[in-house]
Amino acid sequence: MKLRINALWKNNKTQAAYFVFFMALVCLYFFVDPAKSAYFLRCPLKTFSGYECAGCGVQRAFHLLLHFRFLEAFKFNPLFVLAIPFLVFSLLVKLSKNEKLKIGLQRFLSSKLFVFLVLTIVFVFSLLKNTGFYKDFILHL
Repeated sequence: MKLRINALWKNNKTQAAYFVFFMALVCLYFFVDPAKSAYFLRCPLKTFSGYECAGCGVQRAFHLLLHFRFLEAFKFNPLFVLAIPFLVFSLLVKLSKNEKLKIGLQRFLSSKLFVFLVLTIVFVFSLLKNTGFYKDFILHL
């Protein structure tokens, strides 16, 4: 039994470290509200220019998602909230035993098309996020 645990630990150290790190972040964001704490990073673009980037609001949205306040999280960063199902799907595919599906997903994620799509979505979202139309839309949700 001890040999199995040692072998399991030896083969999965990296995954265990990622898991521990992720759980520490989840605990931190669950118990500490980034909107009310000075210890969290602030967006340098917004600090210096006043414009919001595509990542602005992710920390507050993550905190709210952990408290099951989905609409409020969506208001802080819709792109982040909408990306979570795709991230979960990718993780489930990676953990599955279906090699064809894994290879297909890996090919798509490393394709130029995927990179182009992600960069385009982030760029357009960043532009829209700083318009009055976007702010009015989010305000009326």
